[in-house]
Amino acid sequence: MTTSPAPAKSWLGLWIALSTIWGFSFFFIKIAGTFLDPFQQTFARMFFGALTLVVIVGLSGRKFIVRGPAIKHLALLSLVAQSIPFTVFALAEHHITSIAAGLLNSTMTLWTALFALVMLPEEKLSTFRATGLGIGFFGLMILLGVWDADFHADWVAYIACALCTMGYAFSGLWTRKHISPMGLDPISAVATQLTFGAVFCAGVAAFSNHQITSWPANGVLSIMALGVLGTGAALVLNFLLVQRAGAVATSTVTYAIPVVATLAGALILHEKLHWYEPIGAALVLTGIAIVQQLIKPRNKVS
Repeated sequence: MTTSPAPAKSWLGLWIALSTIWGFSFFFIKIAGTFLDPFQQTFARMFFGALTLVVIVGLSGRKFIVRGPAIKHLALLSLVAQSIPFTVFALAEHHITSIAAGLLNSTMTLWTALFALVMLPEEKLSTFRATGLGIGFFGLMILLGVWDADFHADWVAYIACALCTMGYAFSGLWTRKHISPMGLDPISAVATQLTFGAVFCAGVAAFSNHQITSWPANGVLSIMALGVLGTGAALVLNFLLVQRAGAVATSTVTYAIPVVATLAGALILHEKLHWYEPIGAALVLTGIAIVQQLIKPRNKVS
């Protein structure tokens, strides 16, 4: 007996909400960076995200994860999947546009495919999927505009964004390999993970030399939105979307995030969009679609 996928109307609203929230995250990072340094911003983001999940855990009668093995894995993920990438993106957006940051975020799935070959023995790299990886990384070079003066001026920030998405890729595979088999409640696990991250980032932010001289309303609202929505509520939406639509449909959020980030940066922040950025992003997303097997080779006719 087979089950048919849930009708799109049952999960389309979740998909749109998640794509919009994560797409606007780069806009919020840029605005929050006008009064917070990267370490303060990451702490505030983690704090509001953890607070959101703590409230959800309490209201839903869930419990925090306290078992030894799980604690170690969640603490590791809070570092590589949140604390480090959040700080890198916040730092990078002092030098590059939110548009570029949002587009570069899409490379996460390419790293996922590479790490899967090492971490998951059952993963196989066919010739067609290898071609997808090649297209994706060629697209990354176009997206970066490696020949452009803007890239030469801020190449560290561009490369840092592209590389720090490795943390997102690693976390997904680490969760699949080590945490999923434990049968933990996902919301409780993420709440515990973000709490670890908030505590860690509080210690780092405490040593920041940056003095906050003003509290602009748009900046305060941005960091709260980044934490409550982009870090807390979005993880719950992602969990619900996987439940209702499945992993494949949820993975297509990857394609919407760069579009939302580009629109927000261009229309609201009036950032410059280089001609090669959407072309490079399109190649990256095409490569991702091939790697995820959303695009498959034509069957050979015998």
